Amino acid sequence: MVGTKLIQFKEVINHYLGLPYWRNKLKDGKVIQEGILGGKGNCRQIATETIKLAQNQNVDITKLTNQEFYNFQKKNHIGVDCSGLAYNLLDEYSQILTEKSIYEKVVGIDSKLGARRISANILTSPINSIPVDSYDDIKTGDLIRMDNGKHVVLVVEKNDNIITYVHSSEKTKIRGVHYGTIEITNPKKTLDYQKWSDITLKDINYNKLIFPKKGDGIYRLKCLA
Repeated sequence: MVGTKLIQFKEVINHYLGLPYWRNKLKDGKVIQEGILGGKGNCRQIATETIKLAQNQNVDITKLTNQEFYNFQKKNHIGVDCSGLAYNLLDEYSQILTEKSIYEKVVGIDSKLGARRISANILTSPINSIPVDSYDDIKTGDLIRMDNGKHVVLVVEKNDNIITYVHSSEKTKIRGVHYGTIEITNPKKTLDYQKWSDITLKDINYNKLIFPKKGDGIYRLKCLA
């Protein structure tokens, strides 16, 4: 049964793979450049908005290559940020597991609900999540808090010493929504000592964006614990 649900979850993830990264541009706490759905839309919402924009611009997206389609979305500020992706995937996963949404269970900024009120930091904060202290306890749907709470990736599965995750990033050489892996080379050490497949734009291994002393690590939503 677990295998079947994981397959279902991966099918959902497939609808997000290749989406550009988008995060609203802020200045002094105010939005100065907003993208479609604020970078927090789910795959169905994003698909609908992409089709609308293409029709308005007389673009036949069925004839675009993958790169051209990506460029079209990026140019029109269509995409998803790391916490928007994690929230929407967790909502889908919760419905696969329990047939219930996380909407009423995950508290956002100013105690408001919904993906638009979520950040990487608040998603992994004590109000919503609990720490996972052992690599042996990692499971699908867990979150990895990174970069002092400025980024979050979602665990898809763990096989032996390999953790597969998905995230949306603008700091990695593979841009937007994509899979990555973590090889646990030393189980007694924290994630900043492990081998990550992702490399930053500055050719730095992604483990350098893990700061355990600042709270980075593995977390699990309370409603999925």
